[in-house]
Amino acid sequence: MQAFFLTLILTGLFTGLLTPTSVCAKKYYKHVDDNGIVHYSDKKPDTDKDFESWQVRVEDSRGQATVVNRGTDRMPLLYAINPYHGPISVRLAMTKAVNARSDPPWPKTYDVPATTDYYVGTIEAIRENKSWSYAYQFSYVLGQNNPDYDADYAYRLPYRAVGDAFISQGFSGTFSHFDEQNKYAIDIPLAEGTDIVAARDGVVMDYAEDFIKGGTEAKNLFRNNYVRIAHDDGSMGLYAHLKLESVVVGNGQRVKAGQKLAESGDTGFSTGPHLHFAIQINQNHKLIAVPFKLKYPNGEIKQPMPGWLD
Repeated sequence: MQAFFLTLILTGLFTGLLTPTSVCAKKYYKHVDDNGIVHYSDKKPDTDKDFESWQVRVEDSRGQATVVNRGTDRMPLLYAINPYHGPISVRLAMTKAVNARSDPPWPKTYDVPATTDYYVGTIEAIRENKSWSYAYQFSYVLGQNNPDYDADYAYRLPYRAVGDAFISQGFSGTFSHFDEQNKYAIDIPLAEGTDIVAARDGVVMDYAEDFIKGGTEAKNLFRNNYVRIAHDDGSMGLYAHLKLESVVVGNGQRVKAGQKLAESGDTGFSTGPHLHFAIQINQNHKLIAVPFKLKYPNGEIKQPMPGWLD
């Protein structure tokens, strides 16, 4: 998932967000706990207090983070809304400023914690007795911006042992591992329905499980089922091409290494059933994959390479 950009012009009109397509819908919930913290989830909250709920199409369920004005056009109070169960970075910049300025000055990048509403500033007239207008743009990227992550962490195999398995495409693979988000990913062919497990402890930040088909057509690029796990060091594990409706964990759930997340499948941009596994970070407000080490079945810890996992 890449950075998302929106441009807002005075009245809140926006353009520029591309989303995947599907015909399914999900229900989402929002509630405030006893400590005043706002929570978003696709699971009904276990509380006697009032909560909000709404239906969201799958194609609208990605790109949920936004910036809202809780003031007025003349006195905006802008908040970044992060519904993900992991941190994101949000960057704001003025695209039009006629007798107007932002407070604090933009461009500026904010670290927004998981499931929070975060105040990011206001826009005001420089000279009150003159007309003024403004427009601003924001973008967001999943993950903590520039985390001090553990590059030497040894990840366990991200699937339940099922006999011989191999890596068909490794780092910088020429078929599909050439962009920054996938450069250091690995592909492991697995029979559909194989248990996919957490390679490291973490929190379920986001997932999708409603896409049905796979193939190498361009339309499948944004139609893959996945689970994203936020790790304590700020890195994130991505498990992709999962089987339809096979995810067995929920957003915000804490998982342990070896715990089942979902089942392998053949959804999205894929030539056959396999697991696409990558470690990603938010570097300078950009989502990128980073090299990682894997613990092989024989106990050896090394950078994963194409070939048998033995």
